[in-house]
Order: sequence, then structure tokens, then C-alpha cells
Amino acid sequence: MAQENTSLERVLTYNDDVLAKIAGNTVRDVDGVLALEGNLIDSMTDRFSDGVDPTTGVKVDLDNDEKKVKLSMDATLEYGKSIPTVFDKITAKLCQALNDMTDLTPVEIKINIKDLQTREEYVKKNRKAEKGEKKKDKD
Repeated sequence: MAQENTSLERVLTYNDDVLAKIAGNTVRDVDGVLALEGNLIDSMTDRFSDGVDPTTGVKVDLDNDEKKVKLSMDATLEYGKSIPTVFDKITAKLCQALNDMTDLTPVEIKINIKDLQTREEYVKKNRKAEKGEKKKDKD
């Protein structure tokens, strides 16, 4: 009986949204990060959804063939925290999360600081936004 030469081709790829979700959830848990921010369309989409979209404000440049990823995000950080220290924590946690959950190598992580707010300012601003949305929903 002749033995067939069969080989299994295994292919694992990632959708950009999966990586954006990993990045968004990871970064939001870093002390000193208040929010990731998207563009106007992202903001409008969030207003009509039930919660915060973890992909908002995260841009992914993925090379599935080379297994490399570049991440870019816009963030609001907490006033009074060391920005370089927060950035170091972000990069360390992102690299760890990507290592734990994927076989990808991060080759670039960019954070654009769009705003600095105290935690109190951030909470107050979001409460006003929520009240405004609830009022619009009633109308």
C-alpha cells in the first residue's frame, strides 16, 4: 500500500479589529490613561451603542505575512502623571498582551496625547455628556 504524502497547510491571520480590541482593552487598564479617543465618526457611533467600543481610537497596521503589527492611538491622560512613565507602562502591557494572545511582534507603538485632564474633570465631563444624551433620548 503506497503512503500518500499529505501535508496540512496551517494559516493563522488576524483581523485589524481583533488587534484593536486587544490594544484598546489593554491600554484602558493602564494607570494614568483616562480614555482612548477616535474621530468624529467613532464618537457618534459610541453615542448610539450600549458602551465603550474598545477599538475606538486605535489604528492598526498589520503585516500578517511577516507577523508584525504597528499600533497607533490617541489618548487622554490623567493630569499630574508622568507621561513618559505612562507611555512605558502602555508599551510594556501592549507587548505582553500581544505576546500572550497572538503570535505577532509589535514593531511600533505610537501614542498621541490629545488631552490631559484631572480624573475629576474627566468624570465631570463624561457625566455631562451622559446627561445630555439621556435628555436627547427623552425628546
